[in-house]
Amino acid sequence: MIHKTTEFKSDEIAGCFEALPVCEAVDLIQVVDEVGWRGVWWEQDPNNPRRNQAAAYPVKRGTLVQLGPRDALLWIHGAVDGLGKRPHLQGGRGTPKPIRLVRHAGHGSWDDTAMAALALSKMNWNNDGLYDPLPVTMSYAKVLARVLKRMPRLGSTPFQFRFFM
Repeated sequence: MIHKTTEFKSDEIAGCFEALPVCEAVDLIQVVDEVGWRGVWWEQDPNNPRRNQAAAYPVKRGTLVQLGPRDALLWIHGAVDGLGKRPHLQGGRGTPKPIRLVRHAGHGSWDDTAMAALALSKMNWNNDGLYDPLPVTMSYAKVLARVLKRMPRLGSTPFQFRFFM
């Protein structure tokens, strides 16, 4: 699975498949973090079972809504169970916004794509939170780009990615 913030061009898609011929499956996923969506959790009114109402806590982390065959919304930021009597929202109050996942190539399930993004949001070991708002692939790519811009003498020598983490 390859993440990127901009859309994959046809030459990039062809290049990915050419560079990764031994991989059984390759999913090229665009991660859009600025979307106009929000999520509210609805629950049944305990006094009137035929009526629903907004819950006292936001949508749960990991909620996935498929918008179409190529895109879905995933709430990386949201209520987390198991940290007390009520669901916990990292960072306090607010209405969590999702990220939009757009599949430009590949045939993986949306559940697998969402699970990978959720797992990667917990991979930043330099953080004291439960998770980051984006998968680590996105945040470290931005950090690496900033580092490389400041090091013009780095040249074209290949370095292992772990040296930049």
